[in-house]
Amino acid sequence: MTKVFWFYGRCGAGKTTLAKNLYDGLMEQKVPVFFLDGDEMRSGVSADLAYTPEARAENHRRTAEVAKLAAAQGLNVIVSTMAPQHSHRDIVSKVLGEHLVWIYVHAPIEVCVQRDPKGLYHRAQAGQLDKLLNFPFDEPRPQESKNIIDTVKHDIKGSTKLVRELAQAHLGQQRFESK
Repeated sequence: MTKVFWFYGRCGAGKTTLAKNLYDGLMEQKVPVFFLDGDEMRSGVSADLAYTPEARAENHRRTAEVAKLAAAQGLNVIVSTMAPQHSHRDIVSKVLGEHLVWIYVHAPIEVCVQRDPKGLYHRAQAGQLDKLLNFPFDEPRPQESKNIIDTVKHDIKGSTKLVRELAQAHLGQQRFESK
């Protein structure tokens, strides 16, 4: 069965970097795979959506539906979005069911602000982005927290190794070679 590996966490936690590293590893292993990034969804399929709670929920529903279509075609899917609230994750779980593998990429907000790879926190502090720093992020519930990658405890190489081992366990693929 194909899987949808859904990486979620705060901006700056490292979810997209780890998702792309998994994608690269699966491609190297010639595993059929498709990558969906939240930012890319927002610039295309979900370009018409605002950042209201309702629009955020709809963005996650659309992303899950695209992932479901790709999985139905025999592709394993890697998704990277914030999925900050339980309600967003509930929508994703309902759409994807047994195909879904949650991967929570954790870093404290202070670390995410310090990393700030897209300059979002800087813009939020300057008042240019509404509610980014104050937007609630619901910590994972038990069903969403089986796979936690702490990017403070583990550097990028160690985190990538953990993610690839997780994928191997779910896909039954040959061992990823260390890089």
